[in-house]
Amino acid sequence: MPKNIYFIRHPKTEAPPDVCYGNSDVKPTLQSLETAVDKVRSKLKVTDVDICYSSPLSRCTMLAEALMEDAMVVTSERIREIDFGRWEMVPWSDIPSDEQKEWGEDFINCKVHGGENFYDVQRRVLAFLDELVNTDHSNIIVVTHAGLLRALLAHLLEASPRKIFSMQIDYGDVICLEWHNSEYFKVKYI
Repeated sequence: MPKNIYFIRHPKTEAPPDVCYGNSDVKPTLQSLETAVDKVRSKLKVTDVDICYSSPLSRCTMLAEALMEDAMVVTSERIREIDFGRWEMVPWSDIPSDEQKEWGEDFINCKVHGGENFYDVQRRVLAFLDELVNTDHSNIIVVTHAGLLRALLAHLLEASPRKIFSMQIDYGDVICLEWHNSEYFKVKYI
């Protein structure tokens, strides 16, 4: 029997559009939270969810708790967004242009900001996936971040990390991973 793992991106946050943030705890706007709940519920037709995991950041936990109502939500550090180190919550205009250039040329490997790179994030999310597929749960919800989803999809689809960033993942989007085994799975954008 396949496992259905529903990966959901968090709502839009209160962060100003010109600020670099990843693993900083930035809350969602109330309106974006309500919009995301409605959007996810309209797409997600599963009524027998076994468990819900969430990034510990409030933009994810608030959505997970609203979706699950009275059911327990389990948080996991492994599905937090990328750590941008000393760039966290700094306006892009205040980040030295030479650092931005270095990171932009090789964000996959670069840690000029003192935080994580793409592969650090990918290792975390793949360890998390390995745990999920080895549980007895059949219908799982995971509320997380676009960066994590791209790292996961790059691996599963054997796509270039650079190319996977051209994939649009909007706030409240749902991506279903129908898992049969490591050799046979389906990825569906719901």
